[in-house]
Amino acid sequence: MNNLDLYYEIFSVIDTICHHLIDGYCCVILARPFLDRRKKAWLTGGVYAVSMIFLDFMPWYINPMLAYTFGAMILFFSMYLTDKKYIAQKFFLGITFFCLRWQSYRIVIYLCNEVIGFATPFFRSTTTSEIFWLLWFIFTTFLGYGLLSFLFLSGAIKCVLWSYGRGREHMDGKELLLLSMPSLSGAVSYGVIRYYSYIYERDAGKSVYDLFGSHDFILSLFTLLSFAVIVVTTYVFRQWKTKQEEDRQRDIFSRQIQDLESHISETERLYRDIRRLRHDMGNHLMTLQHLYTQGESEAAEAYTTSLQEEIQNASSEIISGNPVTDVILSDRKKEMDEKGITFSCDFHYPNGSGINAFDISIILNNGLSNAIEAIERECSPTPHISLYSYRMKNMYVIEIANSYTGELKTDEQGGLPVTTKEDEGHGFGLSSIRHAAHKYLGDVAIGKEIYEQEDRCVLRVMLQTI
Repeated sequence: MNNLDLYYEIFSVIDTICHHLIDGYCCVILARPFLDRRKKAWLTGGVYAVSMIFLDFMPWYINPMLAYTFGAMILFFSMYLTDKKYIAQKFFLGITFFCLRWQSYRIVIYLCNEVIGFATPFFRSTTTSEIFWLLWFIFTTFLGYGLLSFLFLSGAIKCVLWSYGRGREHMDGKELLLLSMPSLSGAVSYGVIRYYSYIYERDAGKSVYDLFGSHDFILSLFTLLSFAVIVVTTYVFRQWKTKQEEDRQRDIFSRQIQDLESHISETERLYRDIRRLRHDMGNHLMTLQHLYTQGESEAAEAYTTSLQEEIQNASSEIISGNPVTDVILSDRKKEMDEKGITFSCDFHYPNGSGINAFDISIILNNGLSNAIEAIERECSPTPHISLYSYRMKNMYVIEIANSYTGELKTDEQGGLPVTTKEDEGHGFGLSSIRHAAHKYLGDVAIGKEIYEQEDRCVLRVMLQTI
């Protein structure tokens, strides 16, 4: 082996390593929006690059398609081991990277082969310098294949990120199948084409690319079509998910309006009863005075008792500092009394905090409703619900705790408990509470804990005050 052959071999090895490092960096670009920490994305890309370099230089031969299939699996497991959430989404990313890589490299190989095939005869007619051809090899290898491969692969990944989005989210089986089929079908089709090309070359002794000049062009068109299908599918999927979320928000808003109408009508009923009592109070006093004047003390006491009951029925059982929350808490207490649920309430409306009574009513109404339903589903022997509110610096906190001994399953996407209710309109309570909390730069925390020496499911809603 002469020196030039050695240089060709050295630069070929460097080129191979650089290609795998480029792929690893592109893995970082793809994985970074879907991992909770930036360094996890770099770790994922590094593991992929090192693994592919090992597969390329190990002494045993392995089919390239099989090797890059292993690479896609390595990418998936690297993301999974660093962040064990949203597994289906990570599987989709692994399959997509596998397909995007061969699509990008297929286009680059076609373009570079066309340019090199056009330029090489011209240079051969002007120079025979071996040093020139070594430099030409380095130029086409690193600035041609290498740079274009990075630009095409990173560009393809950014197109998919644009069409699919950059958010971590739960993906069910049907969604995974829908998003993965374009990549799977494209990769399998490419593998079949490569297989039959190999069979033809083995049997005929000639390359199909040499015999049919249009083969590369047709394969490149197929590659572009496969890539377009991936982008269109992910874009349509994202639009569908966005519309689904908008519909959900509209449902939440609609339920909030219904709650508001219910609260207003209940408050109007309360004040109508109070106005009626105030209007009739003069007559009641005259009647009592007449009974005492006539010496009918027993009748006066009975009349007084009846009047007290009427006043009690017309007024709220709970005084919280706001008529809207008074009505909600009084109605919920009546409901709990009818169902045999003990209710402890130490709630005080945050006057002067800048928090709207309507938003507080959404939190109380949905939170207490969910607590009552949870107790009914569990059939607790000693059902109990506690409601407290307090201020902590510039935060106003509402706590709702209900007796609960079951298992609390949390949705990975939203961080809220998974609902088992399938009726239309169910499952929006906690989303409505979180939506109201976000208006005040707050959030919702829910979990199972020991609360007042008892297993409870505790909902905490934190709202920032002015």
